[in-house]
Amino acid sequence: MNILFLTSRFPYPPYRGDKLKIFHLIRQLARRGHSVTLRSFIASKDEEAFIEPLREHCVDVQTVLLTPAQSVVQCASSVVSSDPFQIAYFRSTRMQRLIEETLASSPIDVVHVHLIRMAQYGLDIHTHPRVLDLTDAGSLYLKRFLAVTKSPIKKLFLTEEFKRLSHYEGVLTQFEQSLVCSNVDRKVLEEHAPGADVGLLYNGIDLESFPYDPCRTPEPNRIIYTGNMSYYPNADGILYFVKEIFPAIVRLHPEAELFIVGQNPPSSVQELAGGNITVTGFVPDITVEYLKSAVSIAPIRFGSGTLNKILEPMAMGIAIVATSQAAEGLPVEHDMNILLADTPREFAEAVVRTLNDPQLQQRLGSNAASMVRSLYSWETIAGSLEDAYRTAMEKWKHGQ
Repeated sequence: MNILFLTSRFPYPPYRGDKLKIFHLIRQLARRGHSVTLRSFIASKDEEAFIEPLREHCVDVQTVLLTPAQSVVQCASSVVSSDPFQIAYFRSTRMQRLIEETLASSPIDVVHVHLIRMAQYGLDIHTHPRVLDLTDAGSLYLKRFLAVTKSPIKKLFLTEEFKRLSHYEGVLTQFEQSLVCSNVDRKVLEEHAPGADVGLLYNGIDLESFPYDPCRTPEPNRIIYTGNMSYYPNADGILYFVKEIFPAIVRLHPEAELFIVGQNPPSSVQELAGGNITVTGFVPDITVEYLKSAVSIAPIRFGSGTLNKILEPMAMGIAIVATSQAAEGLPVEHDMNILLADTPREFAEAVVRTLNDPQLQQRLGSNAASMVRSLYSWETIAGSLEDAYRTAMEKWKHGQ
């Protein structure tokens, strides 16, 4: 197949989140014999240095520069519009022209539109089948964000964006196929877009990069928390943990040490460092940090989709304590391949229980690794994506 990818962020380097997902999908599709064309926004000229590494997996890569300053102006001008602000943020006549020129000059079989913010470009395509890869339900994320934020200004903005996005998600009916990573997100989107064909495409894990070593010997008191700290739910999760959970852990297990690992920690997270808390910021190889850890935590209070901070340590056989919210959408079972805890007391007791019981660590980790490595490899996910493309192509063919 000849596949055109449309992305709002350039998918390299593939450190976290949506960049990681799109990079691995493109790489796997190329390995499976498909030809991938990429059209993506970049936020600065510096990102042009990342184009060359992607040429190894794409037959053609072209970008459109859209700076944050330009996008903010566009958002300000969209106050009187009914479109979500994130749609305005990524609106570009240059991108629209580039896509039109690409479709007119290249033998494209299917168009892969990544995230709701890029749906505006798919809506104008009537000559090719389109797959809208949402990853998660943005409206569900906003609803949960609203439930925990205390800032009046944030509440005002989030309320308006939630209203706009919930309505805008109705555009799913205009795509041959839409995809999300969990049944929870799918249910929300089907309510907002009755009649839309919403399928499941799990988030994946690069098993080569996150190997399972059943014989590893972790540091017995080491707790790890990972994630892109500029993503608000990640920062909120660790601030909540340190304020409301970690003191109880230290009382019960005084030797406990917490390592907060991830790029772009805001000042509120950096200020947590000291004593038995280490904030590393970005690390070049996160597996080194995982391998030293006795337990990985995911005290997430809101968000949507499937989290890398769950899949990565699971793939490596590391015991995890998480909120139900963090593990939502995964086929996990409490006390089988994960410990779930939703109150500060329960969470603290679960972490201490895990730290004190190496056999529990081994059992949880082994079961988790088995589950993730059978269901979430990028090779498996790419095969499911091929099926989604074929579905979209067949629907488009019969709908002409």
